[in-house]
Amino acid sequence: MAPITMDPDILTGAATQYETVRNSADNVIRSLASTLHTNWGCAGTDSAGAEWAASYDPAAFEAVAAGTNIVNAFGKLHDLLAATGVNHANTERSNTIPPEPPDGPPPQLPPVSAPTFYGAYGGDTDAPLGWELITAWLQGHTWPNGDPDKLQTLGKAWRTAATGLRDANDATGTTWVTLEELASDEMPQVLAQLDNVFVSTNYVADQYDTLAAACDEWAQTIEEAHRKIFDLVGKAIIIGAVAGAVTALFTLGTGTVAAAGATGSVIAASVVGVLGAVDSVAVAAVGAVAAAGAAAVGAVNELQPLLEASPTTFNANTGGGNSHHYYPAPKNLPGFPNAKPAKSMNGRKRWIDDKGSIYEWDSRHGAVEKYSRNGRHLGEYDADTSTQTKPADPTRRAGR
Repeated sequence: MAPITMDPDILTGAATQYETVRNSADNVIRSLASTLHTNWGCAGTDSAGAEWAASYDPAAFEAVAAGTNIVNAFGKLHDLLAATGVNHANTERSNTIPPEPPDGPPPQLPPVSAPTFYGAYGGDTDAPLGWELITAWLQGHTWPNGDPDKLQTLGKAWRTAATGLRDANDATGTTWVTLEELASDEMPQVLAQLDNVFVSTNYVADQYDTLAAACDEWAQTIEEAHRKIFDLVGKAIIIGAVAGAVTALFTLGTGTVAAAGATGSVIAASVVGVLGAVDSVAVAAVGAVAAAGAAAVGAVNELQPLLEASPTTFNANTGGGNSHHYYPAPKNLPGFPNAKPAKSMNGRKRWIDDKGSIYEWDSRHGAVEKYSRNGRHLGEYDADTSTQTKPADPTRRAGR
């Protein structure tokens, strides 16, 4: 099919689609922030909870800010596509005899600010009956007063938001197909920016999944610690080991108190072991959680030139555009003659061969990403020669 020189209506339709996607993504981020705010103060105020929250809270704020930048990037794509459509329509109007009056500039979508919410530091769950009788032997540890139920709600919110961002991204697929058929000087820049936002959005969604997993893990850690501690202290009370210490204070004298104290120290030693495991989980989580926030910020840093672009024309002030190339997908893969076209996924053209191997077009690098039939990444390849150009990346997933 020969490319269409230019159709302003296609650009206007694409702009409308990106407005819809922008509004959808905005709802996703605001719903996420609302849930985070409603369930704040759930990580705990004990030393482990404070350490976990000190890593998670900044990452959460950064991730929501990154999601907001994604919303604004979708909005900016609307503005620039709409302006480009008007520019081409006005060019056509000026070429008529007599020239028709030009259309005015299209309305721009207002930028949104990141929603505010409280962090996860805090907690108020109750310690078990008898807890105060062993605190003297806890070596400075305190009750892990985080709230597993609220933490699980946070995890679900992050996961739902990740899905919402990916769904918004997927909704742009048909727009890409129509825009790729246009032939105009600015279209490579248009497609490069669309691809940049697409890739950044999926990457931010991946970081949301990481934060969801962190919340789930911390909820499970606290829940298991509560169960074990309640079991230890509860059994001691039932058999009278701790309760006996209370009686001894009033009736049996110092010898019995010392004996009960020895029992209490044994119980406390077991509790300290449980709390030590909680500390270890908090320490282990710090790096991954902090990295998720930093990665989300890094993903949207590439969008800054777009966010600062002028809506006058699409390629007027987008800056940095030459650093992000776009390579249209070929019709076939000469280097892989057995690979047949298959249904595109998330805007990526794909092929499948007779062994079930999956080939996806990487529009950033102009190469093919090959996956096993089970979705395992096998490497990047030249589409014409089948030469491997990059090794397998175990973190890469098909359709992302």
